[in-house]
Amino acid sequence: MKKVSMIMAILLIPFVFVEGQEQEEIKFATYQDMRAHIGKLYRQKDFAEAARILEKALMQFPDHLHANAFNLALMYVQIKEYKKALKALEYGLENGIWFGKYEMNNEIWDPLEEMESFDVFKKKNEAKRLEAQKTVQPKLEVLVPEDFDESKKYPLFIALHGGGENVEMFKPQWTSDLLKNEFIVAYPQSSQLVSMTGYSWTEDIERAKKEILKAYDKVLLDFPIDPSRVIIGGFSSGGVASLEAVLDETIPAVGFVVLCPAKPDGFSVEKVGSAKARGIRGTLITTEMDPRLPDQQEMAEIMKAQGLAHEFIVTPNIGHWYPENLAEMIDEAIAHIQKKN
Repeated sequence: MKKVSMIMAILLIPFVFVEGQEQEEIKFATYQDMRAHIGKLYRQKDFAEAARILEKALMQFPDHLHANAFNLALMYVQIKEYKKALKALEYGLENGIWFGKYEMNNEIWDPLEEMESFDVFKKKNEAKRLEAQKTVQPKLEVLVPEDFDESKKYPLFIALHGGGENVEMFKPQWTSDLLKNEFIVAYPQSSQLVSMTGYSWTEDIERAKKEILKAYDKVLLDFPIDPSRVIIGGFSSGGVASLEAVLDETIPAVGFVVLCPAKPDGFSVEKVGSAKARGIRGTLITTEMDPRLPDQQEMAEIMKAQGLAHEFIVTPNIGHWYPENLAEMIDEAIAHIQKKN
């Protein structure tokens, strides 16, 4: 799942929630300026002042209603103004936006659960997501090496975005020198909608595997791919789907590179042993503060016990997110996989 910052942006609503003494107004030249200021207030735990600023800025930054409504609600929860928090969320819903699964499935909203009107809001919000889901189709972007030569056969890396992400957000994170210069890289986008701009692979893993296979077949048809040199990998839910695709032989991958995955439902000693027999190699990367670290350690232990050639890397405590040196780790992981050749 994508790292969810509880400060998504800033929020402004054209009716006054905050009561009290009038304070000097702060003028912001850009949205980014206001976002930075709200972040500072949040870190200082000055939630009331953050809410006061956020609610007055809607007319200045009308293109950021989704993040704005979320953040105003968040500020009100922090100061125990629960009715006002719900009012902020409802305002967003009434004005054309809805909130994603990962945004709402958070303990921060627990105080609102006692309100009957919050249950009504959640049902309306989910109905909007389901309506939007009806028109979603999987997508595929493909990048070729900088000196691409159609007469050559290239290795393929299938890179799967994290939960709540899309390809546009994911591509800058999942890149490296080897991927740019030596690989054709396919970036499929799942059709499983979890937010207004984000998708997941693990709401329906069987559907995900079908979409991965379809993307693979499409790339194989349109580009000069060497099917004996296919690697798959990704972040979070993309890492889960990568492991599922390898273990179930959805595509003829020779290796995997996964970052911060949960343990797939289909992960088993028997499947890992079968993957080892096929010569699969891989790298599992995580961080010290990833909440799924115990499950990741268990997966690594099973790989070791079954003799599957793998690397298990635990980076410093950045949480469930991309390490700064991920590009270097991707290249090292690819080199590890290529040792078999």
